[in-house]
Amino acid sequence: MSVGSVSSSTLSGILQNTVSRLQSQMTTLETESSTGLLADIGQTLGADTGQDVAMHQQTADLAAITSSNALVTAQLSTASDALTSLQTSSQSLLAQLVQGQTSTPSSTGARAIQQTAAGALQSFASSMNANAGGQYVFGGINSGVAPIASYAQTPTSAAQTAVDNAFQATFGMAITSASVNTISGTAMTSFLDNQFAALFTGSNWTSTWSSASDTTQANRIGVNETATTSISANQSAFQTMAQALTMVSEFGGLNLASDAYSALMSKAQSVMNDANSGLIEASAAVGTMQNQVTQADSAITLQQNVLTTQINAKESVNSYDVVSQVSNLSTQLQTAYSLTAQIHKLSLVSFL
Repeated sequence: MSVGSVSSSTLSGILQNTVSRLQSQMTTLETESSTGLLADIGQTLGADTGQDVAMHQQTADLAAITSSNALVTAQLSTASDALTSLQTSSQSLLAQLVQGQTSTPSSTGARAIQQTAAGALQSFASSMNANAGGQYVFGGINSGVAPIASYAQTPTSAAQTAVDNAFQATFGMAITSASVNTISGTAMTSFLDNQFAALFTGSNWTSTWSSASDTTQANRIGVNETATTSISANQSAFQTMAQALTMVSEFGGLNLASDAYSALMSKAQSVMNDANSGLIEASAAVGTMQNQVTQADSAITLQQNVLTTQINAKESVNSYDVVSQVSNLSTQLQTAYSLTAQIHKLSLVSFL
């Protein structure tokens, strides 16, 4: 009786272990059937698991670069739009400056040119302070701060104060003085070429106009590719545009002598031409950056497709095999359940 009892208990234990194992296998197969992927990659792939994990890491890295590139693309698009706006403004004023060569200081045409320049100067700051995703696109690496201060503001901006002081120091009179009509064309040209022009370069520019960094943004746009992805408000194109706009805005409405006004218009046209050329170059540079990011994204997409194919080849299951295994396991489980039930019915009486 002792032997029979022990045998029944042992057999019952074996069957319970078998049922547990079969149920675990069934759970695994059901997971694989619903997902189409291996339920336990490490157990199934064995030594190849490391390679599979590495491919997943590469996929995650590529996804992170793609996400970063999307932000870079938005920033470059914003910069491109701002540059287009600046070029439109520049070309519009240039057309008026050409006509202004024949205008007199007190004419309606002269006042219109001055007003256009004043409006463009305000728009200049707005365009230069364009931002995308909370980042100022012309700020360089100092992208968290608006790069250009508004010229016309209350209290008087540092840039306007510098212009007023330079005029006072050069001519011995304020811009608002009635004696400005005594300034000669030669004197005006000298002032614009020297004291005034110096206000838009170097430390004068960064202390009164710009908070941007000379160092531009650089981003990793591909697995092994890092590229410049911004331009700085400290580039000469923006300095010369600010110079031309300020020149006409500040002095274009003064009661200047004809030769001084003619010198002003001539110089403004020359500086604005330089600015316009610089803006075209800046737009081309941004276009090149946009193309680099687009090409990098295309390469990433190809890499992602290859990795996805390789990962699927390792991790995907054969649906036909899974169905067949589920069927076999179901049969084994039913058999195990039946045997277990029969053993549970055994008793000392039935054994005897």
